[in-house]
Amino acid sequence: MSLRERIAFLGQMRAHFEETGAIQPSSRFLARAMAGPLRRRHAADPEGARRILEIGPGTGAVTRQVAAAMGPHDTLVCYEINPEFARILRHALHYDRALAPVAERVSVHVAPAQQLQRGEGFDVAVCSAPLNNFDAATIDAILGALTSALRPNGRATLFEYLWLPALRGAVGNAANRDRLRAARAAKERWLERHGCGSVVVLANLPPARVHELSTEAAGELLDQPIDVVGTAPHPR
Repeated sequence: MSLRERIAFLGQMRAHFEETGAIQPSSRFLARAMAGPLRRRHAADPEGARRILEIGPGTGAVTRQVAAAMGPHDTLVCYEINPEFARILRHALHYDRALAPVAERVSVHVAPAQQLQRGEGFDVAVCSAPLNNFDAATIDAILGALTSALRPNGRATLFEYLWLPALRGAVGNAANRDRLRAARAAKERWLERHGCGSVVVLANLPPARVHELSTEAAGELLDQPIDVVGTAPHPR
């Protein structure tokens, strides 16, 4: 990621923290964990044609790892609600050495995930949106749109920062605590329904947990562990 992109990220973080949700872009370790299901599918079928969805790519920290895992026939669709981040990502597609090789197979839409249509047929999805910043209704809307857009055997990843929800709940007022509890409950319902594994990524600021979701039967075990340096496993 270029210095210009980092400066732009900090500017958008200050102006739109609720939408940005991070103090700096995701580390390569977190980004690699988020792209784990795509790497496994590419390894199993190198010549396959997969449709990939990314929600909230920001300036492209996770997108670069997704691009590195894409096969020659894969396509990537990005939904980014922040117009400035979308502009930066579209520009990076033309010069960034990780993104340029797949640029013709990547599209970036300035739109919320809620505009996704049921049955769009994505094989793999990556949700980089800061779910911890959203209320229960928004979380339900985003994850509902994501899972509905996946194929019946689709996989998705999302992440949450460790400790931050508890810290925010400790310092907020009663109304804020109620909102955070409701948001946490909403996310837990989706993890109970579709979660199939998780991993803690220590090499990120702040550390994070990546959850993997499946549109297959709830409770299915991961077919392979997420292979990321700098992580610790976290069984459900």
